[in-house]
Amino acid sequence: MAPQNPTKRLLSTLGLGWLAFGGLGLGLRYGVQVPEVTVIIDQSYCPPAQWQTAVVKPYSDLYDKSQANQRKIAQVVVVTDIEQTTLATIPTPDDLGKPFGQAPSLETLTTLQQQFSETVVLKCGPH
Repeated sequence: MAPQNPTKRLLSTLGLGWLAFGGLGLGLRYGVQVPEVTVIIDQSYCPPAQWQTAVVKPYSDLYDKSQANQRKIAQVVVVTDIEQTTLATIPTPDDLGKPFGQAPSLETLTTLQQQFSETVVLKCGPH
């Protein structure tokens, strides 16, 4: 058997290396699950400046992590004293708007938190 051409061996080694590298990258991309979180937003009224700090800023941080595939927002549930709504799409931080209504009961928030495996409750005050 005659020895192979060194250039051909080099190219085949590099080609196989890049194929393995690409396969590993795809495997990690689709094989490793990003942790999911359900965001519960208490939309009871509070001053706009406090709403920005207590709700919009933390949500913006979660949203940025979700966009970077570090922590996925599975769903957003908005709750008031009258109703709870699961939003059809994940809103941008600018879409949150302003708070309104009265605070939901502590029971309602606790029940919602128990329905999902991991939750983050964003609210504007200690209630």
